Amino acid sequence: MQRRYGTFACNLRASGVELSARLCYNIDMKVNVYAKLNMTLRVGQKQGAFHSVDSLVTSVDVSDVVEVTARQDDDVTLLCDLPIDPASNSAYRAAVAFMDEFRTSGVDIAVRKGIPVGAGMGGSSADAAAVVYCMCKLFGADVASQSVHELCSRLGSDVNFMLRGGYARMRGKGDDLTFMSLNKPLYFALTTFGVGMNTAKVYAKFDEIGAIGDGSYNDLQKAVRTMNGYAEAYIDSTGRLGYEARMTGSGSAYFIAFEQRSQAENAVRRLLSEGFDSRLCRSVFVGIEEIP
Repeated sequence: MQRRYGTFACNLRASGVELSARLCYNIDMKVNVYAKLNMTLRVGQKQGAFHSVDSLVTSVDVSDVVEVTARQDDDVTLLCDLPIDPASNSAYRAAVAFMDEFRTSGVDIAVRKGIPVGAGMGGSSADAAAVVYCMCKLFGADVASQSVHELCSRLGSDVNFMLRGGYARMRGKGDDLTFMSLNKPLYFALTTFGVGMNTAKVYAKFDEIGAIGDGSYNDLQKAVRTMNGYAEAYIDSTGRLGYEARMTGSGSAYFIAFEQRSQAENAVRRLLSEGFDSRLCRSVFVGIEEIP
C-alpha cells in the first residue's frame, strides 16, 4: 500500500549546494523510464575495476514505470513486481545514495517492470535513473548538475545515459557521453529469450577468451555465445532470412534495425512465424517522461 503524507517544509544542504523543498499532500512523481539498445559496442582492456567502452546507444520505447513518494522520515520502502532483495535493488540503492548526498527525507518507491531483466537493455540502470530524476524533482535538486552526474556515475556505468536518453556515443566507463540527433526514429525487431545474462560473468569470459576487436558490432557477443548457446537458432534463422541481427549490451536480447516501420513489422511477423518471442519497438528521444 502506497502512503501519502501531509505538508512539511525543509532546508537541505549537501556538498556546498543548498536545496529547499516543500512537500504537499499527495505529492509524488510517476515516470516512464525507457530501455536502451547498444547499436555498437566496443570493449577495451580492463583498467582497474572497469573496462573502457565505446558504444553508440539509443533509447527505445520499452519502459518501466516508477513512482516515488516523499516521506516525513528516513525510511525507504520498495514495492516491485520482481522478487528482488531491496538491498541489492538499483532503485533502492539510488534512493539511499540520493538521501546521503543531498540530506533528504526518505521515499516510497513502486516499480512496475516492462524492460526485460538480464537482457542488456539497461533495466537496472533505468530504475536507478528514474529514482534520481524523481527525487530531484521532489526535493529541488538540479537534475543536470555535476553532483547528480557524479552520483549517477557511482550508481552504474550507464545511469547517466538512462537519465537523459536519446541517441549518444558512450565512452570510458559509460559516463563520458556525446549526445547526437536522429533525423527520424529507427525501428527495431526486438527478440528476447527468457534467459538473463550476468554482466560481470560476461566480461570475465570476454577477458578469458581475449575477444577484443573480434569484428562484430558487439565485442561481447562472442563471449556470450561461448557461455550460452541460447540464441544459436535465432542467429541461424535471421541469417537465412537475410537479416543482420545484433546483441545489445551483455545480452541476452537481440535486435534488427530498420529505417522504416513497415520493414520492422514484416521482420517481427517473420520471426514470430519462426517461433521467436519478437516485437516491434522504436527509438525515442528522451530517457524519462513524466506521467501526469
